Amino acid sequence: MAVCLSVCLSADGGGCELCPVGWTLHRRKCFWVTSKSSSWRESRENCSHQRAQLLVPEDQGELDFLNRVIQKPTRYFWIGLSQPSVGMAWTWLDGSRLDQSRFNLSTPNASGACGALREDRIISETCGSALAWICQKEAVLL
Repeated sequence: MAVCLSVCLSADGGGCELCPVGWTLHRRKCFWVTSKSSSWRESRENCSHQRAQLLVPEDQGELDFLNRVIQKPTRYFWIGLSQPSVGMAWTWLDGSRLDQSRFNLSTPNASGACGALREDRIISETCGSALAWICQKEAVLL
């Protein structure tokens, strides 16, 4: 039996938002930050096994929130961003393209082809590198 953490909204929101134990609730999304390290592909698969996906941030405010939640903000964390092949556009797991006006990608022309979060910025990293990762999924609304 799974135990959940709930946050009840005010009367105008009506209901409660639920996240699994160990996950952090923010703006109707649940986030899980690992302490393990793995490749981007293995990290993506781990999130999938938890019925989640690697982080696809909505805005800089969400990255700022996660930066406060992360125990060691100087570490790197895989997110759901990749470059399918050299010269192609950077793409989020939901299929949308990276909008550089919303998120500035540091070192976009580096040899890496996967996105990672370090502090409040997104960087390019070699997909086979072993990094921690951040999973996200929608909170359950009751």
